[in-house]
Amino acid sequence: MRRRTLRLDVAARSETAESAIIIRNLSRTGLLIETGAAFAVGETFLLVLPELGAVAARVVRNDGGLFGCEFLSPVPASAISAAMLKAPHEDEAGVAAEAAEPDEIDGLHARRPASAFLFTATTALFAAVILLFIVALVSLNFSAG
Repeated sequence: MRRRTLRLDVAARSETAESAIIIRNLSRTGLLIETGAAFAVGETFLLVLPELGAVAARVVRNDGGLFGCEFLSPVPASAISAAMLKAPHEDEAGVAAEAAEPDEIDGLHARRPASAFLFTATTALFAAVILLFIVALVSLNFSAG
């Protein structure tokens, strides 16, 4: 798949933490991200793409702070277009990069995209559905016994 180069800040959530990541390139089947988070090869996480919402991806390679990832399901071409439109243009990206302090935690949260709320709500809903499934499964096991 053709990869599109960009610089887009988005939110990501693994099983253990929520992190800010920078998407460096993107295709329908995968992406390259930059983050200070400690993702492991094989780890699955959710990230928020503009106009699409939460999408599951898996880390397939790690090169320092850069992680090559594959989507668990290909994303539509419209998601790639929306990400390209949302990403700052080259001249804006340089200014944004200079203004961003990677160690500045408060600034990191202040720059979180508006879609981070949707991501958090989707993650909470997903966790509730899983919990209900487990409760139903345990109830069935006890009633069958």
